Amino acid sequence: MRQTLISALVALLSLAAGGRAAATDILYSRGDSATVMGTGATKAETYDVAQLLNDKALVGMKIHALRITFPYANGLSEGKAWLSTQLPTIKSQKMQAPDIALQEFTPQKGYTEVVLAEPYTITEAGLYIGYSFRMEASSPARKPVVMTKQTSENGFFLHSSQVYRTAWHDMTSEYKDLALQVVLSGDEVHEVAAGVNTVRNIEGRTGVATSTTFDVINHGTQGVRSIDYTYEIAGQTGSRHLNISPALPGIFGRSATCTVQLPPVAEKGSYTINITITKVNGQDNQDLTPSGQGTAILYHTLPQHRAVLEEYTGTWCGYCPRGFVGLEEMNRLHPTDFIGISYHNRDPMEIMSSGQFPNDVPGFPSAFIDRNVSTDAFSGNSSEKVFGIEAVWKKACTVSAPAEVDIATTWTEDSILKATSLITFPISRDDCPYEVCFILLSDGLTGTDSRWQQANNYRGDTGWPASMNQFTQGGSYVSGLTYNFVIIARSGKGGIEGSLSAPVEADVPQTYDYSFDIRQAVNTSGELIVQDKSQLSVVVLLLDKATGRIANANKVRCGQSTVDAVDRPASSNAGIHSVRYFDLQGRPAAQPRKGIFLKAETLTDGTVRTRRVKM
Repeated sequence: MRQTLISALVALLSLAAGGRAAATDILYSRGDSATVMGTGATKAETYDVAQLLNDKALVGMKIHALRITFPYANGLSEGKAWLSTQLPTIKSQKMQAPDIALQEFTPQKGYTEVVLAEPYTITEAGLYIGYSFRMEASSPARKPVVMTKQTSENGFFLHSSQVYRTAWHDMTSEYKDLALQVVLSGDEVHEVAAGVNTVRNIEGRTGVATSTTFDVINHGTQGVRSIDYTYEIAGQTGSRHLNISPALPGIFGRSATCTVQLPPVAEKGSYTINITITKVNGQDNQDLTPSGQGTAILYHTLPQHRAVLEEYTGTWCGYCPRGFVGLEEMNRLHPTDFIGISYHNRDPMEIMSSGQFPNDVPGFPSAFIDRNVSTDAFSGNSSEKVFGIEAVWKKACTVSAPAEVDIATTWTEDSILKATSLITFPISRDDCPYEVCFILLSDGLTGTDSRWQQANNYRGDTGWPASMNQFTQGGSYVSGLTYNFVIIARSGKGGIEGSLSAPVEADVPQTYDYSFDIRQAVNTSGELIVQDKSQLSVVVLLLDKATGRIANANKVRCGQSTVDAVDRPASSNAGIHSVRYFDLQGRPAAQPRKGIFLKAETLTDGTVRTRRVKM
């Protein structure tokens, strides 16, 4: 009883002094500000930053203060913390006054706690929380806007007087969440409570297990060490226990991403994924929003996007060695799925002028992903001496592809290579805005005269990864190199008109034949390029007719095929439901006779397997 009276007296004294009763404080934050990153321009500028607060578990709670983080205070001024029902209007390149609250403050190094003049009760509509300040050019902060290492939807909006002048910019996809904490109080705060914040939408194949992720968000004072949850998809349900490591602290808004394995579904279609957290730390979940939903779209054929890296280079180009190394490293790391194409200029491997390149090349070296994203074939999007192209390529591969690309090749004569593209769309459609393009590549090209020596501007240049040692520790010219991924012939700069037709029937491959005569694979000086037939490969590009961009691709060594490798895995007890045959032009063949046909087997679990067969 005595301790209770003392606590109450301390709380009253605190309130009388203008502070808050600490016993009622609830801290909300989306990420750990102990490990932070900064962004911003390194010049004099006024910043306005914000975050959307729309967590339904916070409805009815009161906001008492904002805690703002600055790396330095010198050179920072005009601090304003604010609340608004919407992002304040940008007028004459300046932010207008917020419509809920605005509180001035003096920026301090570390946490600056700004207490509101009047607490604000959070409604179901949610609100934007944010702050503004000015930075002088002389400030040591340099990048004064601090972010956490967590990313969530609507976690960071930015406007500034110089770089982002005319409107608010959603920085979520480019950066992390804003490092902003909120001090709250509430009447019904639970010890153990966790909600499902986001269930990711997925695309998958029928007949095989899939997975998705969901975010567990803490709404309790004890934090989250473990959860028990249930899942449901297509009438199939299950439950699992999961330990959260590292455990979420007792801070509202902290979240962890969890993976849930989903059972196979036989039929093609769109399905709702339901996730419900039933227990937290072994106790019944007291959260008001314990469930979340996502969508799974399942196909019989699920295209794998293999992004294509096209580099533009030449042996005369002293800065091109990094592209040489970049393609070799990518092929070493991803030998099955990486597709690199090297266009040479003004050397023995040149087969076209720069005007015939599929991209507008500003200089050498240059590189593009899927004829869409300009990048560097070694450093990617980084300006540092790092191997960054892998991250750029992986990101491109996450973009959905409209169709699967397969290739079958055969030598019809000693010097004639026939390549057949097989393009399989997962859904039927009335149009077909795509075409195919065939490219012949050679590995293992080498020569002994000076034209094959690679100019090297990296001699003695330190700080590069060890993969660059051949050049950083080499001379001004490096001899004896073996050049791979070199384009030596193609069907054209763009796609082949009429190579695909409409309408498109789902899961039925459309085929097109193209032949290369390797006797005609010559450089711009008329010299034959092929040195070893066994080192040749064919790439098939699926091109968007409107934009010329690469929508998908595949690659195979000449004389081989990817078709046998695309047998669609089936469940262990699946049998054959039906069989259909098509000729190599994709036309149905009711009674196939002598020749080569495509055999499409539909299994009892919905899986479709396609292969070439000889009758």
